Amino acid sequence: MEYFSGTKKLLDFIIADWKLLLILTLIFVIYFYYTRTFDYFEKKGIKYMKPIIFLGSLGPIITAKKSFHCYQYEIYNYFKGNPYGGLFEGSQPVLYILDPELIKAITIRDFDHFVDRNIMNSNKPRYLKQSLLNLKGPEWKGVRSTLTPTFSSSRLRNMLPLIQHCSQQMIEFLKQYDNKDVEMKDTMGHFTLEVIGACAFGIRCDALTDENAHFVKVAEKFNYMPRLKRLCIFFFLVFMPKMLRFFNISFFYPKSIEELLRILKVAKSERKLSGTKKNDFLQLVIDAAEKEKSDPERPNKYLDDDTIDAQSLLFLIAGYETSSTLLSFALHVLATKPELQTKLREHIEEMTDGKEMSYELLSQLDYLEGFLLETLRRYPPVGRVERVCTKNYTLPGTSVQVQTGEIVALPIYGIHMDPDYYPDPEEIRPERFMGEEKKNRPSHLFLAFGVGPRNCIGLRFAMFSAKMAMVALMKNFKFSVCDKTEDPIHFDKRSMLLKTGKGLWVRLEKI
Repeated sequence: MEYFSGTKKLLDFIIADWKLLLILTLIFVIYFYYTRTFDYFEKKGIKYMKPIIFLGSLGPIITAKKSFHCYQYEIYNYFKGNPYGGLFEGSQPVLYILDPELIKAITIRDFDHFVDRNIMNSNKPRYLKQSLLNLKGPEWKGVRSTLTPTFSSSRLRNMLPLIQHCSQQMIEFLKQYDNKDVEMKDTMGHFTLEVIGACAFGIRCDALTDENAHFVKVAEKFNYMPRLKRLCIFFFLVFMPKMLRFFNISFFYPKSIEELLRILKVAKSERKLSGTKKNDFLQLVIDAAEKEKSDPERPNKYLDDDTIDAQSLLFLIAGYETSSTLLSFALHVLATKPELQTKLREHIEEMTDGKEMSYELLSQLDYLEGFLLETLRRYPPVGRVERVCTKNYTLPGTSVQVQTGEIVALPIYGIHMDPDYYPDPEEIRPERFMGEEKKNRPSHLFLAFGVGPRNCIGLRFAMFSAKMAMVALMKNFKFSVCDKTEDPIHFDKRSMLLKTGKGLWVRLEKI
């Protein structure tokens, strides 16, 4: 009787308080589900940053207490002395690689195990899915190999008149700001838009003649993201990452991308109707697609219309953001370091005096190249690079296994600011990327353009156009600090890409 009496009391409790029990059960299930992976690194004997439920190790980023770049630096120093370390993005384990030999193995030697990038797998339009950033496996390899010749030195030589014309337009544009304070990120953005409009779309976008030009207003908003959309993406990535594939979500502003796509299609249509050919990226991709179609030895055809559109949009988006970041930070550096500016200007004037600008001449400006690379080291537009394991892999010299589908990350900003590789990392020294000092440092410890087969396909173009711009700027203007100049720079805490909270202001004076 006592047994049945106890059972009856338990049933009465459940009936009376079923709501409480249901809530407690749900809390337990949710807690278990979102912490189920938190012993991942502990089981492997890997040092890791302790996570909290839902946020994982990303609390400082999500709450905007630290900028993305500064957090990568903090992560790097937390694990320094170890070849690798682990953290959690939500419940997703991410293995950070710090050891130079392991970095080389993953990005170069054993690249076939880490071919893919980590992307947001949403149901976005195909003209976004087909970009080189998103493509995977054999399809990425096919498109990459087809596009690589479009960035050869001979093709860049043909683009020189376009970039030179844009550089001259930039000089005329900047003359209106003589003896005035100028925010350089926005200003250099106009130059990069003009260059990419000419070299990618084959159009004149008037970015340097009309600040309110339609193309400028559309292109500048490509990465605009309302707060609600940010929260939505965060919710999906943390709570329901597998559900993303059912939703049309991307990091880009849809109206801007759709209008850019319309402009691109108009340019393609006009070119086909007129039969004219130009020395720009769009023409090179169209020609590559035609060559691919007519090649009987290539059964797989990769460059359909959506793929061509995707690469052109990628050229615009990636080129605009990274090149304008490089040039604006470079000019800020020169404004705050007048002795460096003087040396760079003297180098440029000595090397180019009385000579016609050419691809070969730009290649000889070693101090200018060193300065630009050093600026990218100190201020890389992207704070880290990621790879997805595509075949089970054991880290060389260890027993640590990386399974297919797992993510590894390289903390770019941490590596670039490591005094063991770059002594006095806060200082800007172009000599780091010149002569013996450059030769004696492993190339895979400079990651501004990535490294290995999946590095930035447009790095030559980016450096080429940046050099052209810097030559024109140094010959025509002097840059100095003003009341709005921020030194040291404080990075924007709400951006994944490198941005400043208050802008990059300098005083401009015509020489």
